[in-house]
Amino acid sequence: MTTIKNNLLVLFKLKFSILIICFGFFVSKGLPSISHEMWLDTTTFRQSVGKDIQISLKNGQMFKGIGLSYFKSRFSNFYYISNKQKIEIESRMGDTPAATISIGKNGLITGIYISKKSTITYKSIDKFANFVSEKGEDWAIQKHAELKFPNNNFKEEYYRFSKILIGVGDASGSDTNVGLKHELVALTNPYLISSSDEFSVQLLFNNEPQKNRQITIFERDFENKVSILTTLTDSNGIGKFEVTEGHDYLVDNVILELNDNPKNNVFWTSYWAALTFSASNESQ
Repeated sequence: MTTIKNNLLVLFKLKFSILIICFGFFVSKGLPSISHEMWLDTTTFRQSVGKDIQISLKNGQMFKGIGLSYFKSRFSNFYYISNKQKIEIESRMGDTPAATISIGKNGLITGIYISKKSTITYKSIDKFANFVSEKGEDWAIQKHAELKFPNNNFKEEYYRFSKILIGVGDASGSDTNVGLKHELVALTNPYLISSSDEFSVQLLFNNEPQKNRQITIFERDFENKVSILTTLTDSNGIGKFEVTEGHDYLVDNVILELNDNPKNNVFWTSYWAALTFSASNESQ
């Protein structure tokens, strides 16, 4: 009887958590988020040398979401860069969080996740219009109409490219362009930053800087309250924004492409770049 009660309690907590995730999103700056981001997260953005670091793959809105288990069908690539070396992450099927790693040297670690292709079906044009408007790709709404694409039950393929910056020990070093198709590169080390510094990122697509593109910044404070701000990249694809010591950040950009030869009602392809880090200059 005790086992049954415990199982029921676990089930209740799971259902309650799902309800909170689905209905508990709100924003203190800007408009509510329409799209679902996917990002790498951790509870230990700063860690001591040799200590375990857990990396979660999360999906949700407003920098709040559920941790996804490791399933190979979801991962195209999963690795990290340490001291300019690429190390593949080895996880077991079903692992939650998706990875646990330990770093034996000081330095800035860049964790990288690349998804396999996924497809979404839009039952109506409204959700698509809200999504592209939120991500600064408004041109797609007019183009969709001009080409007389259907307003119901059309599809979009999408790919995710997520990075996370973790400081180990003195956190020395810098993020680099690792050659992702769609990538946000941190030009500032968030663990060596002073309160007067701006944080800079460069947006690349096919290794080319992307100018005049919208970058969305989700900021999570000490109480896990999340706010949103946006900035535009300059002619070199660089976007700048202020950060607050101790706050966590999810930076993202979406690039949408028209499918020239659409098949099976797939008219669009989107590429999502994400970068997560914490602004913390306290060494471990």
